[in-house]
Amino acid sequence: MQQPIIAGVDGTSDSLLAAGWAASEARRRKAPLVLLHGYIPLAGTSRLLAGDADLEHRAAGQLLDDALAWVREHYDDVEASADLAVRPEAELLTERGRDAQMIVLGSRRPGPVTGFLLRSVGLRVLSRAVCPVVMIRGGTVPRRPQDSEVVAGVPRQEEEAEALLDFAFRAAAIRSASLRAVRAWSLPTAFTYEPELLRRSDERGGLEAVHRHDLAALLEPWRRRHPGVTVIEHVEPGPASEILVNLAASAQLLVVGRRSKPVSRYVGHVAHATLHFADAPIALVPTW
Repeated sequence: MQQPIIAGVDGTSDSLLAAGWAASEARRRKAPLVLLHGYIPLAGTSRLLAGDADLEHRAAGQLLDDALAWVREHYDDVEASADLAVRPEAELLTERGRDAQMIVLGSRRPGPVTGFLLRSVGLRVLSRAVCPVVMIRGGTVPRRPQDSEVVAGVPRQEEEAEALLDFAFRAAAIRSASLRAVRAWSLPTAFTYEPELLRRSDERGGLEAVHRHDLAALLEPWRRRHPGVTVIEHVEPGPASEILVNLAASAQLLVVGRRSKPVSRYVGHVAHATLHFADAPIALVPTW
């Protein structure tokens, strides 16, 4: 059985938009969709619901039922279900994500420039989930060109790039979209001095030539696995986050690697920057 795609639902319009994106992805992948909502009883912290556990549970169940009804109305060919749990939302999503293709979450900031505003739930899921997490920013998805390319920021190390390239090539293949594989590079500093890199630079005629060669070599096995995907090799000097943010403006999906450590909410500076400024759905793939 196909692993499901999970969408976190919290009753906001942004989470409903994320559920719609997740349903579209489930349709493409012929995968089941599961809408999840977790909550903790208020236990006296709210005048409206304090002390009425049944009322809380009914309210939580209703928002989930409404989201499921909306998905089934607009994506009737997708196998969709919903699950409600009395437990912390981030904990629920992270645990269920162990057996999922991806988790899809909505952001809280709909402006076209200001980027994503992550709640603590989003940060905890991003830092702990073992599957890719897709962040959907409210307001931008309906205007996103559906025939545009998938953009992926490709790490230098093969072991870091494997999961990211697997996700990016599959995403491009099911969309019949081209994949722009991006390698950003910069001149070495006293803190990033690499004698071997400089030696190869002398042999190949410059640092850019080395990075082009390495990117092509890294992509070759994936090109053979996905011969139908048109790949654009994009090698550019400059900060990776700035380059990816600029390219995301015309992409239907941006794929970026992220750190995934249970003891930290830090997801890496490139992932952090793209979350704040990229104008596209972002798939954050754990790379180490």
